[in-house]
Amino acid sequence: MKFPLVSVFALIVSGTDGFSPTHTRKHDLTWSLSRMTNSVERNRCAGLKASFSDEDKGTAERMSEILKEESSNPANMAASAEQMKNMTPDDMDKMIAEMDQMGPLQEASLKAMGMDPALMKKSMKMMRDNPAMMESAKKMMEGMTPDQMIAQSRLAQEQMAAMSPDQVEQATKAMEELSSDQLEAAAEIIKEKGMPGSAGDPMVIETMYRAAELMSRPPTGGVTLQGFKTLPPITVLSGNRDEDLSPRELAECWADGALGATRVDRSGFERVWNEVREYFEGDIMDEARKTASKKKIRSSEPESKATEVVASPVSVSPPGSSSTASSSVGANLSPEQMRAVNDQVKNMSDDDMGSMLDAMSEMSPAQEARMKEMGVDPTMMKRAGEMMKNNPMARKAAQAMMKNMSPEQMLKMSQQAQQQMANMSPEDYEKAMERMKKGQ
Repeated sequence: MKFPLVSVFALIVSGTDGFSPTHTRKHDLTWSLSRMTNSVERNRCAGLKASFSDEDKGTAERMSEILKEESSNPANMAASAEQMKNMTPDDMDKMIAEMDQMGPLQEASLKAMGMDPALMKKSMKMMRDNPAMMESAKKMMEGMTPDQMIAQSRLAQEQMAAMSPDQVEQATKAMEELSSDQLEAAAEIIKEKGMPGSAGDPMVIETMYRAAELMSRPPTGGVTLQGFKTLPPITVLSGNRDEDLSPRELAECWADGALGATRVDRSGFERVWNEVREYFEGDIMDEARKTASKKKIRSSEPESKATEVVASPVSVSPPGSSSTASSSVGANLSPEQMRAVNDQVKNMSDDDMGSMLDAMSEMSPAQEARMKEMGVDPTMMKRAGEMMKNNPMARKAAQAMMKNMSPEQMLKMSQQAQQQMANMSPEDYEKAMERMKKGQ
């Protein structure tokens, strides 16, 4: 038996715990309708048959896991959203009929996900009998990404699992009493403002404004460009890759949104925020969350230069390699940049040093290519980073030495080390690594 969308269609009522049959608030209605999108959780659920043996222990749990995996698949979500756009009352009747045929194990798998099959069927009937509700849900879904649908689906499941039977019944009655005008208005609000937790959510924008206001110098009200840059989503999404927000693009966003001002108020901040949103296809909050989870370390330009300069004395070039003047350590740094690197190194905490060594151990292909151009062997650099991480005494000694160096001394020492190591024999090469390992 195959039935699409059944598992979460009834979650349209999961966000209505703010309702009561006699008291409906517009804010609660908006959040309630956001849960309606969870009806698109998946577009398929094959192989769940009522003929499973009761003696097969754990089958219900495995079925539940399958449902969860299906509901977390963006491709399934996108297909489900497209399917719901064309759904008719007849389609709903077929789904209800298929739910009537579910066996005990299928019901158990849904309950394990915090879903009440009886409530689901009841809610589906309510949606079938209220075409305006279905149309409003379709309209609201037009502005949602698969990731947003997944996030709302998970939240709805958690809320539904925490609701008592009385709360569920009360929520269902409240949804039945909503007029088509109320549903239409709430759908428009969500489509315009975005989903809860998205970049368009007014609460998110207000929180970001307050944070940037505090980070602006001096913190006398309003937001400066520097304060705006400190916001976590902006920091995470900024960089020099093609998919990143470049410094030039961020400056353009500020110029277009700030209208020439160096410090903006709440409305000016929102204009700048929306300019940044337009640079990305998806929701920037979602983009920032995904980017942050993929990257353990996001180095800025000065930090990468610091790694380049500071790591060279403990790096080893492959025997027989040579480095030209153009590929020398720090050759492309201006005096001002070198001073900035020097200051950064002198103020490094032990945690900062650990992060830099992590960066040495987890270089990207582009960083490895740059190291090779400098005559530095990336593999040996990774080994050196691991050794330093595991040798606190050597690490602290290196920090102490570098804190007493001027920018010129630091650059000279790094370049001399680079040149010396380029001429090392394989035997000298291994001996240097062994001495470093012993902290000599």
